[in-house]
Amino acid sequence: MKKNHYLFIIFILTTVNLFSHEGKETFVLKEVAKIHSSIYSEASGNLDVQKLVQYLKENADHKKDTENFRKALPIAEELGKTTDLSKKRELFERLSKELESIVGHHDKSGVSVFYCPMLKKKWLASGKEIKNPYDSKMKNCGEIIHEAK
Repeated sequence: MKKNHYLFIIFILTTVNLFSHEGKETFVLKEVAKIHSSIYSEASGNLDVQKLVQYLKENADHKKDTENFRKALPIAEELGKTTDLSKKRELFERLSKELESIVGHHDKSGVSVFYCPMLKKKWLASGKEIKNPYDSKMKNCGEIIHEAK
């Protein structure tokens, strides 16, 4: 009987993992991480923000995050319209600030919050490697202040 009980518990735990979903917060942060990579590499032209804008237009899985989505939406839309690198950096800083509070709470994105003490700016990016998007001369300046789980 105990063996069946343990098998049932293992089954339940496995099932929960298999059917857990990545929430909208995860999808939003994964798109923000792609934008970070483009700005860090100083890609020319417009950024592809189409998926991010689509996700931000939907309500978040958690009520408090819906307000963050609402505030971030016009920033993301403007980010997709500019080709100017300094403007992209400014908008990305604002976008990071609006979405910082959802990092690690409801997401499985692997996105961390970073901070550059020299520039006094934060950014969101995947992984744990310092890739400062704000100044090409300071690409390694910064620290993780909220690490992805």
